[in-house]
Amino acid sequence: MARRHLLTREMLAGHYDPSLDEREIARHFTLTRDDLELIASRRGDVTRLGYAMLMLYLRWPGRVLEAGEAPPMPILAFVAHQLDVSPASWRDYARRDETRRSHLADLSRRFGHLVFSRADFHALVAFAMPIAQTVTQSSRLAGIVIDEMRRRRLLLPPVTVIEAIVRRARQQAGDLVHDVLAGDLGEPERATLDALLSRRDDKSATWLSWLRNPPLSPAPRNILRLIERLDQVRALGLAASRAATIPQAAFDRIADEAARITPQHLAELPDLRRHAILVAAGIRLEESLTDAVLTMMDKLLGSMMRRAENRTKDKAIGTIRSLQAQLRLLTGSCRTLLDARARGVVRSTGKGWERRSWTPSY
Repeated sequence: MARRHLLTREMLAGHYDPSLDEREIARHFTLTRDDLELIASRRGDVTRLGYAMLMLYLRWPGRVLEAGEAPPMPILAFVAHQLDVSPASWRDYARRDETRRSHLADLSRRFGHLVFSRADFHALVAFAMPIAQTVTQSSRLAGIVIDEMRRRRLLLPPVTVIEAIVRRARQQAGDLVHDVLAGDLGEPERATLDALLSRRDDKSATWLSWLRNPPLSPAPRNILRLIERLDQVRALGLAASRAATIPQAAFDRIADEAARITPQHLAELPDLRRHAILVAAGIRLEESLTDAVLTMMDKLLGSMMRRAENRTKDKAIGTIRSLQAQLRLLTGSCRTLLDARARGVVRSTGKGWERRSWTPSY
């Protein structure tokens, strides 16, 4: 089965092919006074234009202008105008491959451009490996590597070499993360981690699946279920300090992988990678289960407080209504007495009220 390409020539075109934007052309293809003096030492318009284009391409984008390759016309015209020659002169220079190779050798000696070598490959892998722990996008990592090549005056190799550097750096970065997380585990700890992939008491779900799917609805019985899972994770004895020794982005990446991968697929991985993923899963599960317990407790306490407030409110409303009824009764009685007094039916004795005797009138 053919290996899938991480990078293509089209993906890195912005690094290998100069931009045709006018400002970018002026930035990278403007000749200095020293450049013009050096180019003027060459005889003939054809040679001067060819020498200038080779020199400028070695600077930017930092690669050799290959035999038979014609620079884009806007760039060629811009350089030819500075030399006061015709852009059509390039066609004659392109036929002289021996002259082109001689000029490349001379320019490399003058400006210190180096041909990419095996030693450079290993040096750039070592440079890119720590970056690959945090930069996961292949094209972005390749751009960082290419910028470092330009800084070292290394001529850009083919895209397949850049891809090999990126692939090797990512592999070494992953191996380093796995080794930090699980490299020092003893056999008992490894066996405990592998037990997470076994089934629970002949049930369908594995221990890992059970831990990954805790109940989330706030209920007293679910608090106990969460605490049971939390105790199970803490029994693994995984120190959170393991995650602190690697970049946060690298740990998040492997922890996300641990959350997605199935236990069946996880069991088929190489030992070091499998144990590293299980360590990351354990650390992340302890964090998430602790948060889930606290969140559920907060929800339950909030619910209990709301119920207590509602009961207190209902009781207060009932008391107020009872008092209002008694006040209405008392108010009615007072009004009746006042009406009776006003009609002379009753009179006040200082100690209370008494009914006056009533004599009928004839």
